[in-house]
Amino acid sequence: MGRGPVPEDSSMLGRHHPLLRRVRALRRDAALRRSEGLFLAEGIHLAQEALSSAARIEAVFFSARLRQFAEGPELLARIRARDLACHEVDAAALDAAQDARSAQPILCLVRHEPLGQPEAAGLLDHASLAVVLEGVQDPGNLGSILRSADGAGCDVGLVGDGSADPFHPRAVRATMGSVFRVALLRESSAVALERLRRHGFRLVGADPHRGTDYDRADLQGKLAFVFGGEAAGLTDPVRERLDDLLRIPLRSGVESLSVAAAAAVLLFEAARQRRR
Repeated sequence: MGRGPVPEDSSMLGRHHPLLRRVRALRRDAALRRSEGLFLAEGIHLAQEALSSAARIEAVFFSARLRQFAEGPELLARIRARDLACHEVDAAALDAAQDARSAQPILCLVRHEPLGQPEAAGLLDHASLAVVLEGVQDPGNLGSILRSADGAGCDVGLVGDGSADPFHPRAVRATMGSVFRVALLRESSAVALERLRRHGFRLVGADPHRGTDYDRADLQGKLAFVFGGEAAGLTDPVRERLDDLLRIPLRSGVESLSVAAAAAVLLFEAARQRRR
């Protein structure tokens, strides 16, 4: 017997519906996202990525505009196959619930469960490439680094002191779906670095002015890249724990790359060396 229609409310949700008030609160409040273990994935691409991954989708909200996109019918069919809670929303109300500047026709509410100690230990035992983010304050930069890390074959990211919430809507959008593939641990930078060292990782930081030229360094084996904040870079306590610093030589007159661009260069050099 075939499945019934996508489970939806009998009436279209308006702006003041309690579910949409909850979504707006989660959009604004990092502490609420963390305490409830929920975040928002906005747009067709992230909805597709969430459905293709092992993500725990709590609810889906869409407007009639979704049916105007070529991907809309298939996306709704995939939601039907998963028996997900699905709510059609007035278009203006859905726009008001989002962080995205351009209105998206679909939004998923996704659960994120922090890894327990045994799961984290098992993950780090088997991983060979990790990133640590210390003081990366811009959610877009943080999400872009996680996207590059995913593309380079990194399975785990550790979000340390002073960094943006990796589940901020802008960070999630910038990952382009990598948030569903890269396991995230949130803890102090000192704890993150000590944890990685216990699991056999070499700790390598990025510095715009000193250190080993990145293309002359050995980036194979169990390796963790440590990236500092946009303005201040790595703090002294973190530097003292590192095994090496890497620099990216630049044309005279260019001060430095953005942290997201530097991360992409280093991560893909590590990926290149591992393919040899």
